Amino acid sequence: MNKRLRILAALPLLAMMGAPQEPVDEEVVTRIKEQAFQHSQALDTLSYLADVYGPRLTGTPAYLKAAEWAKTRLESWGLDNVHFDDYRDDLRGWEMESFAVEMTAPRYMNLTAFPDAWTSGTDGEVTGEPLVVDYESWGALQALAGQLEGRILLSPVERSIGARREGVFTSEELAHADSHTSPENDDNLDNAATGPEPNERERGGPDAQTRQQFLIDQGVAAVIRGSNKTPGVLDSNQQRFNRRGDIKPVPHFVVSKEQHGRMLRMLERGAAITLKLHLNVRFYTDPAYHQNIIAEIPGTDLADELVLVGGHFDSYHSGTGAADNGAGSATTMEVMRILKTLGVQPRRTIRLVLWGSEEQGHLGSRGYIARYVADPETGADLGELNRISVYFNHDNNGHDIRGIHGQGNEAIRPIFRRYLEPFNVMGAATASVENAGGTDHLGFDAVNIPGFEWIQDSMQYHTTQIHTNMDVVDYVQESSLKRNAAIIATFVYHAAMRDEMMPRKVPGTDRH
Repeated sequence: MNKRLRILAALPLLAMMGAPQEPVDEEVVTRIKEQAFQHSQALDTLSYLADVYGPRLTGTPAYLKAAEWAKTRLESWGLDNVHFDDYRDDLRGWEMESFAVEMTAPRYMNLTAFPDAWTSGTDGEVTGEPLVVDYESWGALQALAGQLEGRILLSPVERSIGARREGVFTSEELAHADSHTSPENDDNLDNAATGPEPNERERGGPDAQTRQQFLIDQGVAAVIRGSNKTPGVLDSNQQRFNRRGDIKPVPHFVVSKEQHGRMLRMLERGAAITLKLHLNVRFYTDPAYHQNIIAEIPGTDLADELVLVGGHFDSYHSGTGAADNGAGSATTMEVMRILKTLGVQPRRTIRLVLWGSEEQGHLGSRGYIARYVADPETGADLGELNRISVYFNHDNNGHDIRGIHGQGNEAIRPIFRRYLEPFNVMGAATASVENAGGTDHLGFDAVNIPGFEWIQDSMQYHTTQIHTNMDVVDYVQESSLKRNAAIIATFVYHAAMRDEMMPRKVPGTDRH
């Protein structure tokens, strides 16, 4: 058999064998694991961010103080190019200085309550009998025009989040997600895809600004709603008027589900209730409070290309922002510490970015993209569009990573399966093609830069943690921080060492 015939005969066998496997440096992975599990500083970092500095609502001195601490810590680890990068100059911050909501008659009850962000404060102390009205119903408000001056409005709607995923993903759920060929599935494992509340309804009428302006013009003193979470847990909120010059809505409060229900039942039975409340707030307009945080490990022969890792640094004003997203910030900082401590010399530059204003619509990451990556309207390259190989985002709870959402990128699945192999024994093995939503990787995906979020066990994230007064360090497991740092560091390192950049989705692929 001549040489040509031998080659042709071998082709079917080569096809069955498939392409060469993605290389994984087992020695480096072992060192990453040792540093992550035996020398972790992740919980210490998280405790500073959440316990010492507390909630990090964007645009506030509290946010900047926490960011300055994080910057100093990154510098102390020897990282390069550590700096702040502003992303918007037209935003404003909001801070509560003091508040209280009490029932003073017919019996005293201190209400477990929390204000919404970006509302005005009260004009001193407000006392009065609550008026039960669905203040989100335009028709109900119009019927009371001229009768609302100085009134405290109490919503009659008893809210509930309904059924939500909890606990640990089963092997069957993970296998099912791994088998999907479509990025969009009703039973996906995305912790951001929570859906609307089952008892929320369209109430008709104008947009939110017109509705809020009506409450202001009518002289409403405050509005109160019940929490949609389990008893004792408050779902805080924000009135999205966070640009300079926006209106300042009347004070909004959420009270615990059980106390809200008690007040409604008392009123139904003819009891006369008196409420007393106050809210003192402060607004900020200094652009210095709106910063992304950047740090790097320089690359070598491919230093102009970038591997990005990060998550959002800001949080809601309730709780201490521990899971959302102190855990993501602390873990990705730990990734950089591990790789720097190991003295790795990545081919590509590894860049950590901790974003501001994610909770207001991914403004920090969108601002970065619009300045450095691609024009959001035309898609024109602004310098980094073809230099960023991949972005790994860490958000949506900080519990155990079980795999990664492929964001519709089928070509990347075999690569990620290889990176997960050292962690299969820990239950992290799923490389799904499914989309993940609700966080900062989406802006990169929109300009066809590979951007990804992790599959993480839900645990009590939806019922207790996300955007609540119970988003605290006590619900974060140190074992998860260690495990997640090891996994992410492994992905980041190998992405930085590849001969080629990460494969992008083919043109025309639907983006999330």
